[in-house]
Amino acid sequence: MARYFMPPRGASYLNKVWLWLKSGRRFRPSFPRTVEFQTLSACNAKCVFCPHALSPELIPHGRMEDGLIDKIVSECGRHLVSRISPYLTNEPLADKRMPDILRRIRAKTPFFTKSKINTNAGLLTEEISRKLLTESGLSQIWFSVNGYSPESYRASMNLDYATSMRNIDSFLRLKKELGKSRPSVKVTTIHTTLVEGELEYAKEYWERRQVPFVIHHMDNRAGEGVSAIAPGAHARKLNCDLFLKQAYIVENGDMILCCHDWQQSVVLGNVAETSIREVWNSPRFLDRIYEYYAGNFENLEICRNCG
Repeated sequence: MARYFMPPRGASYLNKVWLWLKSGRRFRPSFPRTVEFQTLSACNAKCVFCPHALSPELIPHGRMEDGLIDKIVSECGRHLVSRISPYLTNEPLADKRMPDILRRIRAKTPFFTKSKINTNAGLLTEEISRKLLTESGLSQIWFSVNGYSPESYRASMNLDYATSMRNIDSFLRLKKELGKSRPSVKVTTIHTTLVEGELEYAKEYWERRQVPFVIHHMDNRAGEGVSAIAPGAHARKLNCDLFLKQAYIVENGDMILCCHDWQQSVVLGNVAETSIREVWNSPRFLDRIYEYYAGNFENLEICRNCG
């Protein structure tokens, strides 16, 4: 997705366009380009770099009501949203409603709006695979594989390597048998010291399978201590633009600042009580953005050491 900038307070539309042409960055839109909402807080994995393993007792838990899901999706359908992802810091397939949620996204949004989920595939049964391929209208599915031996996979994710890989293989086979071009598939691996020696093998393995493969940098979950498995020192993230283009909503409708804010420490408003558009353009949200770029972290402790 393109890079974005925050226009000065009171900037005219023409001024915003001029700054866009000058910088090559788009200005923050009046509605988020991407919306991510968490329908269920559960996860079957305990990844070593994730709060579900590091601090499970601090994670707020809940389940999003169907009415709120429909409200979010319907509002997105009235705007130029490029992607909707019904997950956040959870495992999306832990929610048994997921194939139907994805179907509702496809039915209520324009053709250009993509739907995407990231999954560890541990819960990807053949029945769910078939529903995702034939009923959901899902645009993209990314498989998170963090380890390429039973030992490294267990150490990284606390899941069974054979089960997850078998589920991915079954999905790819079924997709081919059904002649489906969608969803597109990508495999991702987070670069940690636990998998560092397996990355070349992983590249070659997925290349042979003709599956796109990406190695992701490991972030520090907004200051959470994961230095023991970091392949290098973390640099503080500067000039972040996530909150200029993406909205993040948790189970009760609260919009939070960022996908890294797993403790939901910066709540900007509630879309169940108002709307995505109202919260996105609220003085509270705008003030937090201007504070961030001014280097004022009094209300943004989460951003102080994020990297």
